[in-house]
Amino acid sequence: MIEPSKTRRRIALITGAAGGMGRACARLLGRRYRLALVDIGQESLDTLAASLVEEGLEIALAARCDIGVREEVAALGRALGGAGDLGAVAHTAGLSPVLASWKSIIQVNLVGTALLYEALDPLVGDGTAVVSIASMAAHIAPKDPAIDAVIDHPLAPDLLARLEPILADLVAQGLPEGAAAYCLSKRGVVRLSERQAAAWGPRNARVTTISPGMIWTPMGRKETEEGDPTGAQRLFENTPLRRWGTPYDIANAVDFLTSDLASFISGSDLKVDGGAIAVTLGGATL
Repeated sequence: MIEPSKTRRRIALITGAAGGMGRACARLLGRRYRLALVDIGQESLDTLAASLVEEGLEIALAARCDIGVREEVAALGRALGGAGDLGAVAHTAGLSPVLASWKSIIQVNLVGTALLYEALDPLVGDGTAVVSIASMAAHIAPKDPAIDAVIDHPLAPDLLARLEPILADLVAQGLPEGAAAYCLSKRGVVRLSERQAAAWGPRNARVTTISPGMIWTPMGRKETEEGDPTGAQRLFENTPLRRWGTPYDIANAVDFLTSDLASFISGSDLKVDGGAIAVTLGGATL
């Protein structure tokens, strides 16, 4: 049997690798990198790794990790340090409103991203490109300096306690609790990534985010079916391209942002939403 070449290409880390976006990112980035696959479910991760090996891609690491747990993320950082040079990161792991409580949404989406950046800090070097998945919800979240002052400190020990009255106020205004937490968590990811771009820029390392709209993934479909069907229909109607996005719409953007073609793009958020944010926020009409 002829096996794929075992080179010492740089590593691409994919979090949430067994999800729809994660799998698509792994297949595209695997053309240029050895893959480090991370997900919370070991069985689905092992299945994915086996299928990618069958496709000729090289797996450097496949490890279970709960992105919201500091000890597990720190262990991931140590494992990556022994695997090779870090070339790219596609951070797709996250929770949507129908999947968890508001506290878990904040812990995984926002705190988890901060923990990941903390763990990756010793590994980020010349040419490393990090892309974190935010959401169009980041642009819908309240743009309030008082709220930003809280979400801008995701590793503060009193983060959840300080967010609780903010969430209560948003719920009183008619926003469901889980949706409010999701919006704030993703706004926090965008702002955190902008700051991280400034911190890692002197190393010639780049950080960007992508804000997807309606994407045809298992999580996206579950959100539509079990969450707010009326809101989902309204979002679809506000999408000028009149279709769902696919995981490869996101993965293609990640592939570009981690490539040399994007070598002067950092601290930016790319909307991959079919035009929905422009319409939803009132800047355009259909």
